[in-house]
Amino acid sequence: MNTKFITLIATLMILSNCGGGGSDSTVTDTSTNTQEEPSNNDDTSNGTTDTTDDANETQNDNDSPSASTPVDAVVDDGLLASNEPYYKYSWHIDSANSATNDTEDIINKDSDIGVVKAWEISKGNGIKVAVIDDGFDVAHEDLKANIAVVRNIDDDNNDVSNTNSDGTALHGNSCAGFIVSPINGKGSMGIAPQAKLIGIKLLSSDDSDTIRAFEYAQAQGAKVISCSWGTNDVSEAIVAKLKELYDAGITVLFASGNDGVSLDVAGTNDESEVEWVIGVGASGENNDVTSYSNYGKNLEVIAPGGDTETLGILGIDDMGSAGSSSQLDLVNNNYAFMDGTSFATPVASGVVTLMYAINPNITPAQVKTILTSTATKVGDTKASYVDNFDEKRAYGKINAYQAVLEAQKLQ
Repeated sequence: MNTKFITLIATLMILSNCGGGGSDSTVTDTSTNTQEEPSNNDDTSNGTTDTTDDANETQNDNDSPSASTPVDAVVDDGLLASNEPYYKYSWHIDSANSATNDTEDIINKDSDIGVVKAWEISKGNGIKVAVIDDGFDVAHEDLKANIAVVRNIDDDNNDVSNTNSDGTALHGNSCAGFIVSPINGKGSMGIAPQAKLIGIKLLSSDDSDTIRAFEYAQAQGAKVISCSWGTNDVSEAIVAKLKELYDAGITVLFASGNDGVSLDVAGTNDESEVEWVIGVGASGENNDVTSYSNYGKNLEVIAPGGDTETLGILGIDDMGSAGSSSQLDLVNNNYAFMDGTSFATPVASGVVTLMYAINPNITPAQVKTILTSTATKVGDTKASYVDNFDEKRAYGKINAYQAVLEAQKLQ
């Protein structure tokens, strides 16, 4: 299996194997098994180990709370989501109340995905989500509380710390944070802040190792598997394994990649296009598909991944000096702004996690139908939806509130 590392560009950097875009300075990444990009930032990293057990109509995804609906109603253990220090920069969660201080970035008030209102129904309580990536900083202040278990597939041990030879921070750490970062009074929060992480480190490009990673996720009870990587040449063996997971009731999501090209060309057969997965592209702060997001007839949705020309999407970095050192003077080194389909994918995975928490019996087929039928149609006059599908925007931008609501109705 030829690994496809997606070129990254981010607003503030992170990464080691993903895809996306950035702003003032451009950082490219061609690591292993991942798709994303950071922007405007410096990047380094390290880590430790941990084995903790444990509809067809256009909709406004800002069917999320308006300014008149206080997010303070959303509470975890007495903590308010709106009191998280960097909540104000998390436009993918609450764009209507976004603040970028001295930056010149403009956040479209409808660019979020209705998460705050979805939290009134579900925050992912207890659902296990697997992230297969390059590693995890298990001591991170905004991750460690929600780690269920970690595993290094390559070395067959529990050391998932940073071994990136180029000094870049962990891509997997950022991806995991977008899903499970808790509401804990520190930094930011994930889409499913009460879910639990199965962190799987995989650098090998061998099909046998990739299959073992999937099997580990299944054995540990994952209902959702988030993959911010791809190969453009998925093997029959991997397709067969993805079908097995689908039949077993596990929803797998893959990033589409960050080259801004169509996946429908001859010779391209990416994991994100496989029938048994949810293929995810990226939307930006302008509430439309990003220029770097790959597209194609076999993708399902786009989700916030950050715009290469503006601020980017805020997530966790490696802790301390291992994290980015330049964050527009807005956040500390434990966090970073970044861009890429690598980050849109865990955002979408977080929404699926919310759906499973409210209705653990829904099938992957139902998940896909709900996501595509409730997606918000974005793009205005630039879009051309035929049978509710647009070439670059798929079925539209994921709508967390409507998706969770529909999953609840199927109980």
